[in-house]
Amino acid sequence: MEQNNIDCSPTSPTIDRIEITEYELRLPAWSLECLKSAAIQQRLGRPHSLAWAILLNALPPPSGDIISSLEAHRNFYNDLKSKLSMDPRTVIGDDPLSQNDESAWKQHFCDNELKALILQDVVRTYPDEVYFREKEVQELMVNVLFFWARCHSHVGYRQGMHEILAPLLFELYLDRKFAPDNLGDALKYYLDENYLEHHCYMLFNTLMKGLEKFYTTGDVVPTACGRLPSSKVVHNPNEVVRYLEKVKEEYLAPFDAELAARLAEYNISMELFGIRWLRLLFGREFPRADIPHLWGFLFADGPMLPYLHYVIVAMLVSIRNILLEAEAGGALAALMRPSPAAAAHVTALALHLRRPRTHPRPPPPPPHRKLTEPFDRSNESDEPPKWELEQPGAEHTGGAASWCADGAAEGGDVARELAALALVRARLPRAAAALARALPRPPARARAALRDLLQLAALLECRNHALIDVETALEAAEGEVTDEIGKRKIVPVTVVPKPKPAHSKQPNKVREVQLKVFHQTECKSTSDFPFLDPLRSRTD
Repeated sequence: MEQNNIDCSPTSPTIDRIEITEYELRLPAWSLECLKSAAIQQRLGRPHSLAWAILLNALPPPSGDIISSLEAHRNFYNDLKSKLSMDPRTVIGDDPLSQNDESAWKQHFCDNELKALILQDVVRTYPDEVYFREKEVQELMVNVLFFWARCHSHVGYRQGMHEILAPLLFELYLDRKFAPDNLGDALKYYLDENYLEHHCYMLFNTLMKGLEKFYTTGDVVPTACGRLPSSKVVHNPNEVVRYLEKVKEEYLAPFDAELAARLAEYNISMELFGIRWLRLLFGREFPRADIPHLWGFLFADGPMLPYLHYVIVAMLVSIRNILLEAEAGGALAALMRPSPAAAAHVTALALHLRRPRTHPRPPPPPPHRKLTEPFDRSNESDEPPKWELEQPGAEHTGGAASWCADGAAEGGDVARELAALALVRARLPRAAAALARALPRPPARARAALRDLLQLAALLECRNHALIDVETALEAAEGEVTDEIGKRKIVPVTVVPKPKPAHSKQPNKVREVQLKVFHQTECKSTSDFPFLDPLRSRTD
């Protein structure tokens, strides 16, 4: 009984001496205050999803009755499914062609359309993770998102919600995968495989209480099938836009006036990158192995996530040197790519911004090479380079139960793949050409390999440098007039001409190409949602 009286506040000196045991709900380590401190220090123990549920106030700590709370959540989800899954064939006198809003058939067709709309996003969730390619997992995600959207008709389903659901589901899956056999009664009841969907809805519904305001679209209300009609209001700022402007004026500008002025000088508004940061809860800004620790840090303050603005400011300050030194295009590119700073540094800086007297400012991260800086070859030697490959099952940040537990690649770390591609494009063509010059008559067994290298080099060099691939972000313009959305526009595209004979000299021309901008994905299917393979039905 004396253990329950140990002070576990975030500033308590005894918190560092409390031992956190995996899959054991011992007090005081699993008390609410100690869980908050462990989440801030990014040292939560498994099951992570249960710790998240306690931090988000979805479940009581082990000192309360977890089993009764879980039973109430399960009954609520079962009732919700039974009410929203009514078979229209059981309604007597209802016409399948009826356009009445009270018609069960009309709602049935709208539900199927909404499910198909959700499925188009679900099948693209983390394509490098095998778990999300399973049919049962995709159906579970569609069910949770569909029932939540129907239960919250004022918000509906918005693109990005599936990337909020995915980390929650994956942690629930990992908690069951790595659970030992000798579990207590409460953990056995919580880790029951038959209620994975129920617990997933419980976590998603609780987390969306804090994120719901970032998905609302002002006075635009979704239709029964989940679609958003075009806004006719001239100025209709969304909640997320107002929130980001407040962060810039009240938090970023007082802390770093130079950085705020530079963003204003470059005409880079906060919603260009901040909408994605908030709606996906920074899920694309860091490697997926860091997301459970980052989200635990954010959940320590409760389901309303009241201190998200400190994380936004910390992310901007962590890359301030890049933003100040780069031009407008380079600064925007740095903001749209994954953050070069580590999640641990960003959270430490956010703690300093929140409580500067208690938490000292962390040292700056190591400098990063500029995007336009050439590769340094001063230390190159004639020896062949040594390639080190990370073996499956090797130790890495996050342990065996992290996002890479099954040997999947770090799909979130896009910058590393782009750097590798740039290195290949810079060196392979020259190396292949030098090898061809050194071997004018290659041996018979090397001819095929040399031919393949020359073909790859030619393929890498065959690219149009005048064309820039730009991702259209319609989400950032939600508060503007949308009358032009969906119409055909004329966009000038520079075309590199083919080589002509010496006697014909023609200047480069600018050709006008018609581009169609889609505001919403049209779905004509009214049948139940099918299982789709993202490798064969990729739409992005």
